[in-house]
Amino acid sequence: MGRTEFALYELSIVVRGAFMPHTLSPKWLASNQLIGEDDLATAKVEVISPEITVFHCGAFRIQVMPEVLQISTSDLAETERVRDLMIGIIRTLPYVPLSALGFNSSAHFTPASEDEWHAIGDRLVPKQAWEDQQILNLPGMVDVTLQGVRPDKYGGAVQVQVQPSAKIPASVFVSINDHFDLTVVDSQPTQRGPYFRTSSRTNELTTDKLPVALDVLTNEWNSFKNRADRAMEFVADMGRGRQS
Repeated sequence: MGRTEFALYELSIVVRGAFMPHTLSPKWLASNQLIGEDDLATAKVEVISPEITVFHCGAFRIQVMPEVLQISTSDLAETERVRDLMIGIIRTLPYVPLSALGFNSSAHFTPASEDEWHAIGDRLVPKQAWEDQQILNLPGMVDVTLQGVRPDKYGGAVQVQVQPSAKIPASVFVSINDHFDLTVVDSQPTQRGPYFRTSSRTNELTTDKLPVALDVLTNEWNSFKNRADRAMEFVADMGRGRQS
C-alpha cells in the first residue's frame, strides 16, 4: 500500500463457474496439499452444504456456492497466498467449467479533516451546477462508479467505486474490481461510445476458460495490486489537493 493509512482492508478473488460446494472443505484442501497442517488445525467451518460452504483457514475466508468460488483476506501479508490458493484449487479441478474471474480490493480511510473529506466528493462530482440550477440544495456525493477498458489482452473491464464510508464516520470507501471474462481479444476499444454499448459481460461456461484463468492469475496479479494501490492513493490525494 502507499503512504495513506487504510483501514478495514479486504482483498478477494472471485471465480464464476459450476462448483459443488459440499466437496470443498479444509480437509479437501489439505488432502490436495493446498494448505498446511497449521491451517487445517485452526480451520473454522461455518457451513458445508450442497447450497453453500463457508470456512476460515488461517487468514483466508473461503466461500463456495454453485456458481461462485471466493477467497478473501483482510491481512495484507497474505495476499500472495490468496492468489496461490486459487491457482491450486483451479488446477485441482480441471473439469470445472468457468465463466469469469474477478480481482477485488477495497479499503476505508479517514482524511485529515472534514474539508478534505468533502473535497474528494467535490472533485469527483462538482456540485455548483446542481445548486445553480436549483435542482439540489447542499448536494453531496453518495456513490461514484467509473469503468474503463482493460489495459491488457483480456476481455472484461476495470471498475472503481468511491463512496462515503458506511462503517467509519467522516471516512471514504474505495473499491476496485478487475473483471475478466476469460477471453483473449485482438484489441481493446479506443472510443467510449462503442465500448460502453458492447461491453456486456459474457457468462458462457466452458472448460476452455480454465487455462485463461490460470494465465490471468499468474501474470496479471501484480498489475492489479499496483492499479488498486494507485487508485486508492489517487482518491486520497483529491482531498489533499494533489494531482496524482
